[in-house]
Amino acid sequence: MKRSVIILLAAAAALAALPSQAQQAGSLQFGGAVLNRDIQMPADLAQLSQTHAFGTARAMGMGGAFVSLGADLTSMTLNPAGLGMYRRNEITLTPLVSLSSASTGGTSEWLDNSRSRFSLANLGVALNLYENPKRGLVSLTLGIGVNRVADFNTRYSFSSESRYDSGTGQLMPTIADIFGQQLGQAGIWPAANGSLGYNADPAFWPAILGYNGYMLNVENNGREDLWVPSYIGHNASVGHSMDVVHSGSINEFSLSVGGNIDNVVYFGASLGVQSVRRTSRVTYQEEYLYPGSDGVALDRDGRPLEAQLDYASLQQRQTLSGAGVNFKLGVTVRPVAGLRLGAAFHTPTYYSLSQLYRGDIETYGRNNTTHEGQESFDSTPVQRDEGSSSWNFTSPARLLLGASYTFGRFAIVSVDYERAWYNGMRVKNLPDVGMSRDFYKADFKRNFCATNTLRAGIEVRPVPFVALRAGAGYTGSMFRDREAQINSPAVYETRYFTAGAGVNLSRTTTLDVAYQWVDQKQTSYELFFSYDPDAEAMFTHSGLYDTSIVRHYIALSLAFRF
Repeated sequence: MKRSVIILLAAAAALAALPSQAQQAGSLQFGGAVLNRDIQMPADLAQLSQTHAFGTARAMGMGGAFVSLGADLTSMTLNPAGLGMYRRNEITLTPLVSLSSASTGGTSEWLDNSRSRFSLANLGVALNLYENPKRGLVSLTLGIGVNRVADFNTRYSFSSESRYDSGTGQLMPTIADIFGQQLGQAGIWPAANGSLGYNADPAFWPAILGYNGYMLNVENNGREDLWVPSYIGHNASVGHSMDVVHSGSINEFSLSVGGNIDNVVYFGASLGVQSVRRTSRVTYQEEYLYPGSDGVALDRDGRPLEAQLDYASLQQRQTLSGAGVNFKLGVTVRPVAGLRLGAAFHTPTYYSLSQLYRGDIETYGRNNTTHEGQESFDSTPVQRDEGSSSWNFTSPARLLLGASYTFGRFAIVSVDYERAWYNGMRVKNLPDVGMSRDFYKADFKRNFCATNTLRAGIEVRPVPFVALRAGAGYTGSMFRDREAQINSPAVYETRYFTAGAGVNLSRTTTLDVAYQWVDQKQTSYELFFSYDPDAEAMFTHSGLYDTSIVRHYIALSLAFRF
């Protein structure tokens, strides 16, 4: 059964049409943040590929601008040539505290908009394998370590209301409309005894859950059967509540080597093996309010419904886990004293991920035919997708350039530039979701572009044993037209500012601390929509929402040199 899903829409079309209940259409395309949680959309894969400047507290305090610098274990994930600058062995441990907060414009807070996490940003060792005081190959250093390269821990939660206007009589949008359109278009109907199982594609499970939770029913208009939200009154104001919790991270185990030629040219290579785990829990709830009729749902003719739905809550959970592998090459040169120029190339990371998906629904309703108004609570069994779930894809290739200047023992100034080609991402293997590898390839080429990242940092030593640091970074959009990406919130711009300090506790021990403030702008998105490509307009949609996320990171590094 083919999935009717739309990846990208023009912004004008996203605001074009108003919803219409109890209608069936044959070519609608469906999307929104509540739908298609059982698959990976192109924007989902692209966001999995976004990295951040974690590492040691020294590197984080300087904004991650370390492509041309070295003698730091962060070099393994940026430019392995930096390992060639080590003259001694080193062990570094960097615990990390992360806090995130979110806000959604024009809404009220529902559950919670913050999330905190204690984790490990960096753990590694640099071993000096070879030293030669003469000319030629001066030293060779082996690096082994784990660095965090992505953090998924966020939460946003909000409520809004679509208020019924008795003057216009316009029906308010509800996801029950979408469920009916999906089932009717796909030709999915209950059995003669009214039962409807889950032997359809998981794309239709939320709609089937909606039927089994009494959100919609089948009625005949004299000519054909129609899916209708029978228990939602014509006069309903609809409250929309959304709670999205993301957790997990990507950690990269690196095996690296760096060398030093004549203290002028530094070279390095790194093999990175990534461990990926991301869990997304999405709860979408609708409340049906009837303030103009003392809480009683009315039909189109103003008569009370025999039974009415007061709220419905859909829970979905998606877990991705697996591994990725990449290779990095780098070189740094010191043409004159104090100046260092660095360059590194990161191959695309090849990911092999497995996905688990499950969903269920809870509803609460009332029977209006009894004098007491009998109330009922229903919940469906949790449905789990146990079919093929393997996703194999490649992340963008990356080119990194850096320049730094050292002012004796007093200060360092460093600047980095990074380019990542998101339009070059490719899906190598995917489950049977009704879309092909060529579909994803065309979408990446048409709708994504290369990103540009700038990082800058400074370190000043007012006294020999104390270092003060500051930095900043900016990453531009990976979308050609971010206003057309309305399926779910996706990061299109990242800005961050950093500060840090370090102290030499002894000749062999250093302690560094860093703070990062990260502001992530996300694309506007619909909760749900159906789009009519023939009319080039929305058929039913929730309206656009804007969610922004601010993150705070605090890192502490303890390093021992021997």
